[in-house]
Amino acid sequence: MEKVKNKKILLVDDDPMFVEAIKVILENGGYNVAVAYDGIEGEKKLKESRPDLIILDVMMPGKDGFVLCKEIKNNPEFEAIPVILLTAVGENIPYTRYSQADGMDIEAEDYIPKPVEPQELLKKVDKLL
Repeated sequence: MEKVKNKKILLVDDDPMFVEAIKVILENGGYNVAVAYDGIEGEKKLKESRPDLIILDVMMPGKDGFVLCKEIKNNPEFEAIPVILLTAVGENIPYTRYSQADGMDIEAEDYIPKPVEPQELLKKVDKLL
């Protein structure tokens, strides 16, 4: 199956090195990638770039991924955009303010724990687009 080219992905994560690595993987997979480094910037880029898919980190300063995802899914203008939560929360739950219940509350289309395997990420993105 041939990939649909020129699909836009918004990648929101506060780790610049991780963002660069994931951006390269997605661009090599044929996608256009916009990036944001926290939830507040992510919300702004969402409105500017109108992406076809959003990849969100959970643990970020300003506005975390759970909050932003919930806002996206409760907004009729953006609710149809698929969201993948990409995060290390699972292994860090004992050390954070997040709980597994927080994740169960969110209507994201998929969830991928960090560290992410490039082929797994591309497979899930391809499936949602």
